[in-house]
Amino acid sequence: MNTRKKKITYQIESESENDSDYDVKYKFLQANSKQENDIRTKPDNETQVSTKVSRKRKFSHIQNDIKVEKELQYNDSDLDYEQTIGIKIEKRKKLKKEVKKEINAELESKDESKKYTQNNTHTALQGISGIFHPQVNNYRSTYWESYELLSEYQNIDINISQNLVGLFDEGSTIPFIARYRKDVTGNMSPEDLREVKQNYDKINTLKSRAQTILNCMEKSGNLDKNLKKSILSARTIEEIEHIYAPFKPGSKRTLAERARALGLQEPAQHFLEKNSKIDFHRYIDIENKELDTYDKVEKGIVHVIAHMISTDIKILTFFRKLKTQGNFEIEVKKLSKRGKTEKDTKSARVDESKYENYFAFKMPVKFIKPHQVLAINRGESQKVLSIKIIIPGIIPIKFTDFCKDKFTYNSSDNIRKKILDESIKDSYIRLMQPLLVREIRGELKQSAEKASYDVFSSNLKQLLLTPPIKGRSIFGIDPGFSNGCKGALISPTGTFLTSTIIYLHETLGNGTACRETETWLSDLIGANYFAPLDVSYVIVNENGASIYSCSPEAKKEFPKLDPNIISAISLARRIQEPLAEFVKVEPKHLGVGMYQHDLPKKKLEEALDEVVSECVSFVGIDLNTASQCLLRRIAGLSDKRATKIIDYRDKKGPFVNRSELMKITGIGSKIFEQCAGFLRVGPITAEEEHQFYKNPSSNKLDCTIIHPESYELSSKVTKYFNLNLTNIGTADFINALKERASTIDFKTLSEKFGTII
Repeated sequence: MNTRKKKITYQIESESENDSDYDVKYKFLQANSKQENDIRTKPDNETQVSTKVSRKRKFSHIQNDIKVEKELQYNDSDLDYEQTIGIKIEKRKKLKKEVKKEINAELESKDESKKYTQNNTHTALQGISGIFHPQVNNYRSTYWESYELLSEYQNIDINISQNLVGLFDEGSTIPFIARYRKDVTGNMSPEDLREVKQNYDKINTLKSRAQTILNCMEKSGNLDKNLKKSILSARTIEEIEHIYAPFKPGSKRTLAERARALGLQEPAQHFLEKNSKIDFHRYIDIENKELDTYDKVEKGIVHVIAHMISTDIKILTFFRKLKTQGNFEIEVKKLSKRGKTEKDTKSARVDESKYENYFAFKMPVKFIKPHQVLAINRGESQKVLSIKIIIPGIIPIKFTDFCKDKFTYNSSDNIRKKILDESIKDSYIRLMQPLLVREIRGELKQSAEKASYDVFSSNLKQLLLTPPIKGRSIFGIDPGFSNGCKGALISPTGTFLTSTIIYLHETLGNGTACRETETWLSDLIGANYFAPLDVSYVIVNENGASIYSCSPEAKKEFPKLDPNIISAISLARRIQEPLAEFVKVEPKHLGVGMYQHDLPKKKLEEALDEVVSECVSFVGIDLNTASQCLLRRIAGLSDKRATKIIDYRDKKGPFVNRSELMKITGIGSKIFEQCAGFLRVGPITAEEEHQFYKNPSSNKLDCTIIHPESYELSSKVTKYFNLNLTNIGTADFINALKERASTIDFKTLSEKFGTII
């Protein structure tokens, strides 16, 4: 049976000024004409109707307004038109009674006894979230919901986008989503999820900024219907700031604002929107210097119309589309001495030769490399380079044609033709072209920063997942000249054994004196100096080792050791346990990328922290032996939670199972869901295994990557294959499972257990 779900939204508003009298009015808000046509389609068969009512209510008492939204969802498959209408009428009556009752209850509980009006601009941001006022519902296609804009940004399926927004809003982490929610994300990789998360954060920033601007404009009395529509439909920060610029408190008044203050808003609006003739002589005021001539009145009206054009929803949407069709170029030149102030010359001591490649640089925007964008931006900030975006001539032509078509361009009316021509030209040159340049440069910067984040993340991931060398004693050397080479010996388990300082006349890390020390060691090994020991050397990345050696954590572990010796110990452990050692250092200190100082510090740290969390989580750690540095990097955990886990472990002894985490204050069901799959619980040594699993609270699944939410299903599957969970992890269990799984139809198995392949 082919079923189609339809959604009908009713807007209930209080129309009465009398508290005891509520005439509740229902308005049918149609999402688009297609839904209306679908609802009116008469199906062929007549069957029973399945209805489901879901209601969303939102009360807002700001500016004496009550708004309640109700949603009626029903399944209209195989019912005739009369049945559909009958159901709708009955539901309307029922909803009307219920809502009226709830409004009265709400008013009594809030002791609201004043009259209510229908206008409430404070609820304007609900348009961004998908709740629209009836007066702007005709423009529904220009508004967006978070998941819709995210789908557009990422070019992903709308349903997957909806799922991701729900997961992010619930507080789900990227490692958790990547491993345990593949079925709702289309099997997206952690890298893709990080990019989605960054764009979702950008969307939330856009929504927050829109709300702030709406509130400010309402308080200042500048918010009207058209401006509200434009703000709600804006899709970039640059676009919102462009609309808001004339109304910023303390900013210099724009030409349009000055004209409005002179009373020219009304004639300009009539001229543009109603296509009516206006006698401009009526607005001449010989006592006002700014209105004492016809030309000044005309000029003021042109400025108002130009601003109205630049904030029109349809024009901004068209302009946004136009931006994707043009072949823009970026031109960079050396900033002339005339372009520099005396202050710039004195304060900036820059080696200009570094930017020689860009002194006469020109390239299409679509071909420029990310590192070139970052270099050019840095040169501009250091007053060495000047940047210009060259806009193709077709852009202003198409813009002008679109505006003329929209505003009923009548060539027979010479006055209207002249005013409209001047307004469109003024709007493009003074307002729209600068907006276009800002958006192009903003997109170039964002794209370059994203590429840089990707390089940082990729390099960091490769460093953290360096294969360890286990089971060998390692002697770490931190090279040096005047202060000697600091050496530290650690055991196969990473325990510090002894240290020394070697002074070489010609002088491992990869810093100062590295090559000299390497030559010295090579000569000794070549001369068979260490026989009968089998000795080899490895050069490791020493970035951050010195920072770690002076950290509180290092002092806590080695309270009596010199920081130079601690640094040598850290270098040795980076060979033995790279991941466990590197996580002790902030990612930004590991030297994994370029242009670090050209990137937003907070965003870079967040991106790198996500990579560390992903690596630590996917590798997994033992809950009974992991350090605080590793625990805090597990998805869902933090410094405080990691400390509480260690305190609990010290007081109560080793964990017996994963669910024991729920006994710790601050770790509830949501945190447990995020972190449990990445924490292993089992015997610390092989000798303890038999005794450990005698405890009835223990569970062998706690040693696997299987999430506790799937334990019941795992038990059913193993029984289906005639296997015993107590043998999980053994060679016999693995071989038997592979053998039986090779003969199974997984689609049939999925249907049997109600899962998704």
